[in-house]
Amino acid sequence: MLYRLVCACLLLPSLVWAQTTPRTLPPPQSSTSAPLTPNSVLSLQQALQTGLGQSLLVQTGTLEVQRQRALSRTGYDVPRTVIDYQYGQISGPLADQSVNIVQQSALPGVYSATRRLLESQVSTAEQRVRSQRRELARTIGSTYYELLLSYQRAALLRRQDSLYRRAARAARIRYQTGETNRLEQVSAEARSRELQNRLALTRTGILVQRQQLGTLLNLGQPATIDTAAALVAPLAPTDTAGLSVGSNPTLALLEQEAEVSRRQTRVEQLRRLPDVRVGYFNQTINKERGFQVAQAGVALPLLGGVQKGRIQAARIGEQTAAAQLQYATAQLAGQLRGMRQQLAQARTSLTYYEQTALPQARLILDTAEKSFRAGDIEYVEYVVNTEPAWQIRLAYLDQVRQYNELVLMLQALTGPDL
Repeated sequence: MLYRLVCACLLLPSLVWAQTTPRTLPPPQSSTSAPLTPNSVLSLQQALQTGLGQSLLVQTGTLEVQRQRALSRTGYDVPRTVIDYQYGQISGPLADQSVNIVQQSALPGVYSATRRLLESQVSTAEQRVRSQRRELARTIGSTYYELLLSYQRAALLRRQDSLYRRAARAARIRYQTGETNRLEQVSAEARSRELQNRLALTRTGILVQRQQLGTLLNLGQPATIDTAAALVAPLAPTDTAGLSVGSNPTLALLEQEAEVSRRQTRVEQLRRLPDVRVGYFNQTINKERGFQVAQAGVALPLLGGVQKGRIQAARIGEQTAAAQLQYATAQLAGQLRGMRQQLAQARTSLTYYEQTALPQARLILDTAEKSFRAGDIEYVEYVVNTEPAWQIRLAYLDQVRQYNELVLMLQALTGPDL
């Protein structure tokens, strides 16, 4: 009977372990994609897959998840079994020996609550990686579209420079033939050089943005993108869904941290319970065997105020986490309402440019160029008449940039995970 009691004490943590099923999420699966070559032209989807797959920040977060999973297996940390052996004159003049085995353990509920606490910390690490991936995807998308718009600005400047170069040559010929004064010829050359300078600055900016995108993707070199990709970021119906804990990684992280606080409070409450102790003592007296004793008892905390302080601190932490979640929910909901209004206005503005302003700009350029070639207008008048058309096209690119930023931010708040 005594032997069975000791064995039951030693095997108790293992039995509790077997009855508890871990509830952590499965490890993230890495996406498989074709390897990139140094000259690979990346679409936005390829850039996102590459960045999320090779980012050192995401890899660091994944390692933290693995570390927390390893720590979750330490929830049943039972104190070591104490085995004492004595030999000598214990109970008489003859040399005797004794063996004393003692095992102390918390109640099974304490270990179960600790295990659940560690599992919730695994989920917290997973939600933190999810938040990092969402923010990285937004940054990659923003950099990609910004680079794409820079290419469009460069193309616009090249076309403007080409037209003004032709106009400058025509003005120079007309000056040489005496058809116009030197002011027109000098103005044409000055404007052409100004455009060349702006084009050089834009090309330098493109190189910097390519390097930034390559760094985000961890390529070790400047990234090359598909310059024929759509300028306007797509907006799916799921991207405009309502704000919820499931769709927003920040709220999901705060909700998980609140769950950790609740489980921490529960662990601290259970630690007020006494530990149990069982033992077995076997001794010889004057070399006669068969003297054995069974031990059973409890270990009580003498200073209960210490644990009460820990419980109070855990409850305050729980209230703090709940308040942070409530505050973040209200802030993000207000931000989301404002962004939807801005997005609707930006979409209306884009529609105006695409349906009205850009066709008018095209008509202005065509008409002015035909008039200048026919000699109906002078160079200065040509520049004055075409300047609004170029401003409209540049303003359209700026409007596209604003719209894309709003779409990417909205996707980061409510869109699905990539």
